[in-house]
Amino acid sequence: IAMTRSRPNHKNDNAHVEERNGHIVRKHIGYIRLDCKQAVDALNDVYVVLNPYLNHFVASKRLLEKYEVNGKWKKKYEKIAKTPYQRVLENEHISNEVKEKLKQEHEKLNPKIMKKEIDRLKKILYDTQKKYGTTEF
Repeated sequence: IAMTRSRPNHKNDNAHVEERNGHIVRKHIGYIRLDCKQAVDALNDVYVVLNPYLNHFVASKRLLEKYEVNGKWKKKYEKIAKTPYQRVLENEHISNEVKEKLKQEHEKLNPKIMKKEIDRLKKILYDTQKKYGTTEF
């Protein structure tokens, strides 16, 4: 996950940044402040397992259209939630070599084991922040 920040000379832009942070970072890591180098290393270890888990096993619905009715915005989403992995396999613009490589990677993954590993790494992250960090949580 790349670091996100507000755009220069665009006030009130932070909501767009927090939307992305809330979707992944805040939901899975929490609202703690990570203020030491050791915590950054532990966070990167979490992301190594979290990213494939989210891409292969966590489905979401995409926004299809957004329209206004009587001054209120309505949103229309896909009927069936899909994982990013499923979307890649359905996309005809992506080569078969890439799809085969992803299928081989997907066969090696186990969501239950990955979830346990994510929880274990998050505990290490929180313990590292308590030990080396300057802020309490």
